[in-house]
Amino acid sequence: MKTSKTVCLTGLCVFLLSMASTASATQKNAKKSEISAAQMQQAYQRLLKKPTHKSIKISKKRKTKNSNKKKATPVRHRVVATAKKQIRKKYRWGGSTPKTGFDCSGLTRYAFKSANIHLPRTAAAQYKHTKRVSLSKMQAGDLIFFHTRRTRARVNHVGIYVGNGQFIHAPRKGKRVSIAKLSKYWRRKAVGAGRV
Repeated sequence: MKTSKTVCLTGLCVFLLSMASTASATQKNAKKSEISAAQMQQAYQRLLKKPTHKSIKISKKRKTKNSNKKKATPVRHRVVATAKKQIRKKYRWGGSTPKTGFDCSGLTRYAFKSANIHLPRTAAAQYKHTKRVSLSKMQAGDLIFFHTRRTRARVNHVGIYVGNGQFIHAPRKGKRVSIAKLSKYWRRKAVGAGRV
């Protein structure tokens, strides 16, 4: 009887000891897991913060690049820039390239061709081809037409308005491509302005 009680008590003690050790081990593991979870959370937050700033910078850079693409040079500025590159090129009747030289309509046609715009060959035809604009509302890249000689044609000379009351043209034989002011003489000879 005593032996069976001793065995029972011993078994109960072993059981309780095993339960206690299991509980303490579980508590230790729980603490460890709590610490590691907290550490993981902090590490995760740190990781999140760094790439977020980089991604913002990258997206800003990308937006800037895209905005630059949208801000392409307007056609009229390209036309004016091409015409200005021809300054000092010699006048040649019927000429339409930098190698041969230019007459007035050859210069305007060449400048607009650089912007993929086709203009007719003569000043009179270019006048008919463009939309009328008043001289007071001209913009850089508009064409300005003149009647300079005693001919039947209403329009026999053309230039490209460059702004600030000036235009670029191939004047006549013996002269070179140059920028001229819209002086009283040129205003008196002006027939009108046109926009492509």
